[in-house]
Amino acid sequence: MAGANALDIVGLKKSYRSGLSGRKSILTDLNLHVAKGDVYGLLGKNGAGKSTTFRILMGLCRPDAGETRILGERAGSRKAKMRIGFCPENPQFHSNLKVIEILRFHSSLAKDRIMTEKARIAWLIEQFELGEYRTSRISTLSRGTQQRLALALAVLARPEILILDEPLTALDPVMRNRVTEFLKEQNRAGMSMIISSHILSELEVMCDKLGVLANGRLQSELVLGEKQGDSANEMAIQVPQQFRKVIEADDPDLIGVQTGDNQCYEGLEFEKAQHLLKRWVAAGIPILEMKHENRVKEDILSSFEIDVTTMERESEMAREKELI
Repeated sequence: MAGANALDIVGLKKSYRSGLSGRKSILTDLNLHVAKGDVYGLLGKNGAGKSTTFRILMGLCRPDAGETRILGERAGSRKAKMRIGFCPENPQFHSNLKVIEILRFHSSLAKDRIMTEKARIAWLIEQFELGEYRTSRISTLSRGTQQRLALALAVLARPEILILDEPLTALDPVMRNRVTEFLKEQNRAGMSMIISSHILSELEVMCDKLGVLANGRLQSELVLGEKQGDSANEMAIQVPQQFRKVIEADDPDLIGVQTGDNQCYEGLEFEKAQHLLKRWVAAGIPILEMKHENRVKEDILSSFEIDVTTMERESEMAREKELI
């Protein structure tokens, strides 16, 4: 394979032992290509093979067959790993280490790519709002804070390509929005990415292409063209219904829609939504959800051979349990 793409996967197959003598196929014939400078979104249910694919790309397990290359280098090789930033779905850290110790340790491994180590660490602490946890031990951190640390480590060494496995897992709505904007900024600076998720709306706002992984192979791909998040500015913010009177007293023209015990404010221009978000957070109003309203058309999604709506509902239920 030529090195024109950021990522090339051809004929990838992987199975695991199941029972005493059987084997379970996870990947049967995966073919996938990510152009340099693109953001590729990989959508699939639990067990579809997303994490297995990423483990193979990182050299953490071997495929049964197929070829994988990252920026022209064999996936799993030292040359490829030097150019990758990776965030696993469930990051694990030594529980007794402090946040700043982990950042400094990882920075020491990439000194040739980090000209100003202290400034780089300080910038990442600010970007991922880790300042108050700087000297906290991992054992005291929430799942969401550990996820923010994992994302900071993924971009620490200025990688050329990011491999992100469910990167927004366990993050609250405000931080999900902040991380999404951060990743879009990194992509505009030239960083290629492949991102997995259960949630279609998480991917469509920052991806150039979407692919659905099911039954061990890529079922369909959708080229988004201009990124949805760059072209559409309308957003929706959801808060507990009990705060409706306070919100609408300050903004009489703001009319929300009640959905169960919650109040949803839709059709907000991006700048307006950002302004409201900062004001409401400062006032102590919980932000239950903040998302771009534009969605990939359902008639296009019908070509995907999975139930996207069911997938998103199952994932949102799992996420709510994580945040409790």
